[in-house]
Amino acid sequence: MIITKVEALHLRLPEVKEVADGTQDCLIVRVETDNGLTGLGEVVSCSYVARAVIEAPRSAPFRHGLAEIVTGMDATDIDGIREAMIFGTAWYGPGGVARQAMSGIDMALWDIRGKAEGKPVRKLLSENAVDSVPAYASVLWPERPELVGESARAFLEQGYRAVKYGWAPMGPDADVDEALVASARDALGDGVDLMVDAGRAWNAETALGRVERFAPYNVFWLEEPLHPFDVAGYRELSEHSSIPIAGGEAMTLVEEYADLLQNGKIHFVQPDLGRVGGISGGLAIEALAKEAGARAVPHAFGTGILLSASANWAAVSDQPLTEYTRAPSPLAQNLAQHEMVFNDGELHLSDAPGLAVSLNEDVVNQYRIV
Repeated sequence: MIITKVEALHLRLPEVKEVADGTQDCLIVRVETDNGLTGLGEVVSCSYVARAVIEAPRSAPFRHGLAEIVTGMDATDIDGIREAMIFGTAWYGPGGVARQAMSGIDMALWDIRGKAEGKPVRKLLSENAVDSVPAYASVLWPERPELVGESARAFLEQGYRAVKYGWAPMGPDADVDEALVASARDALGDGVDLMVDAGRAWNAETALGRVERFAPYNVFWLEEPLHPFDVAGYRELSEHSSIPIAGGEAMTLVEEYADLLQNGKIHFVQPDLGRVGGISGGLAIEALAKEAGARAVPHAFGTGILLSASANWAAVSDQPLTEYTRAPSPLAQNLAQHEMVFNDGELHLSDAPGLAVSLNEDVVNQYRIV
């Protein structure tokens, strides 16, 4: 089964605001084969730069575009293709945008393998994979604490058992930060898990101060309170925090995750399958998390393609859980058509082969940048 075409589909809303919402634009990868099977993947990166990494023509050794590298290869040889991509991009890889762009191709290859074998991806990973995965609602903080209650109550009505709020206005003002968390807890009640994403706002000392302020509100985890690569800071924070610490979404290489887990001592590690080399990269990070005694939960703030890949990957875990973005962007909610059904706190997965997702071509035509 030979790869005949790799296509980067770049979509972007007419207005993109400078807020922490990566669903305002996206990069989808479509891989076609000579037997008619097609796979979809998603890249989480700067979409313009990652698109260039995929589409760049063949050049001198170690600096090729990914489409040029993989076209003509056997689509079932996922490990071989991964090594070829790493080798072929050595002068501008192996991490960063190079690995992020590889992620979309790897994801699409798993989609193809599932279709070829007639199995959902999770059953390729383990025959013991579960068929439903707990999912937490993930949104940005409203502009003011008094606005939190409305969205929290809506999530309760929709059946969520866990909710995460994140990023601005959290960060500069301790009183505002506590008011945000207090408002969320008050509206959600005591029976719903509350995650807080600080958006890399503090150093370790300030973060420990926030932990003291947040402790009365039973926070399930405090996510990315520090710079992503402040491993020493994460160690100090993780060893002294009464709230479990989560992080890692910005990293791309397995070696970076090993450092964060072994030396940063975080409690929850959050690989984004659109950044870490796809499902293959996620499997390696899951193994590291188990060795370190941490829990791996995917960062999945993207389209339904990333959601399906993340949920299928999480379905193999001993403690499955996935992020479920509730961002209002039509790219997040309408681009990928899937058969997953959310009910009573859990995402029930499809038994269709592969990732069981397709593209809404009307949305593609409306937002695609050619």
